[in-house]
Amino acid sequence: MSDATHTREAQLRAVGTQFLRLRPWIVAPMMVNTVATLALAGAPARQVRALAVMFTLALAFFAREAALGRRRLVTGRAFFTSLVVTLAGISLACVATGGIASPVLPMLFAPTVIAFAAFGRSRRSDALAALLAAVLAGLALAPAGVPFAAVSPRAARWMLFVCALDAAVLLRVGVASLSDAYGTAQRALTAASADVVEAAHARTRTLEALGAKVAHEIKNPLAAVRGLVELLHEDAADPRQQRRLAVARGEVARIEGILRDYLSFARPLSSLARAPCDLDTVGRDVLRVLEDFAARKGVTLTGEGDALAATADAQRVKEALLNLALNAIAATPAGGRVTLSWGPLEDGVSLAVSDTGCGLDAAALARIGTAFYTTRPDGTGLGVHLARQVAEQHGGALTYTSAPGAGTVATLRLPRDARPHGDDPAL
Repeated sequence: MSDATHTREAQLRAVGTQFLRLRPWIVAPMMVNTVATLALAGAPARQVRALAVMFTLALAFFAREAALGRRRLVTGRAFFTSLVVTLAGISLACVATGGIASPVLPMLFAPTVIAFAAFGRSRRSDALAALLAAVLAGLALAPAGVPFAAVSPRAARWMLFVCALDAAVLLRVGVASLSDAYGTAQRALTAASADVVEAAHARTRTLEALGAKVAHEIKNPLAAVRGLVELLHEDAADPRQQRRLAVARGEVARIEGILRDYLSFARPLSSLARAPCDLDTVGRDVLRVLEDFAARKGVTLTGEGDALAATADAQRVKEALLNLALNAIAATPAGGRVTLSWGPLEDGVSLAVSDTGCGLDAAALARIGTAFYTTRPDGTGLGVHLARQVAEQHGGALTYTSAPGAGTVATLRLPRDARPHGDDPAL
């Protein structure tokens, strides 16, 4: 049984028991009024006695259930059984007071509606509804005056008023209490869910901090390893040894890149240092950093744009643009072109990276930006994820347009006066 089902069952038992404890006090005045009204209206003594016996037995049954409810909570099954017995007893009272024209008829709907509120859409609710329909059909088809003549109009009006009022009180006690109980249970579950989510967030933040610490501690020894490998590569005379050391140097560089991406990803974005800046300078800096790398890959790297003022964290925007440009260069074959462009928008600024690489299909476009999803064998997917976080933290967005064989355009859109979108780096 799920927590929600268990909580609902517990609330049903508590409210059902409370309803059964109060029911004798609610229906007893109606029973006394009905018998007294019939007697005063001159109804046959046999009819008055029959109704008095039925009501006495019903009241005894209700009193017994109330006494049991003071000792233990009623189960859902027992509550359903009690409502069925109640419906059957009221049906007999209707038979004894005019059938389908009985002034007691409104009381038939109280146990049925309470069952709907208690059990919702279930077989128990369906069973009560079917039983009510059968009772109404039987009362409608029964011959008039059997077994007793109809109640006089004046007495019937008073009895109808009291029965309708009593039914309303029963529904108020049963339905409103169940509704309040389920609302309380829902609020408790919502609070519990919030606690679970907060605990999960706290654990995630702890793990991210631990991962960042481990990655940071690895950086220095890894740099020493890289330096030693480079020295050995320079001193090696054997071509085979040089090739092996070149492979080792490349793998160390790849690990360093993964660590760099992870540290950028794990660093809290809530510490953005927003200030007036010129994004033209940011773009030119990225071009200078990557021009040698692009040249070694045989890729032409160019930039297009003029002075572009904005309020943003220039360093974070630079990191995002650098990651996007590195991905574009890696996806572009020798002889291709990667272009960085920046310019104003109607409601902000844009920085775009376009390439003439292999492009992305619809499935890849749908997943790009997800942490650790990448189309490159040596990639991590963190670079694009970081760029998307930077955009969203500034209140902007990162979008991609691409098609297989047609290259890719990554566009970083930022408001000109960037405002925080949220402080949770998990966004």
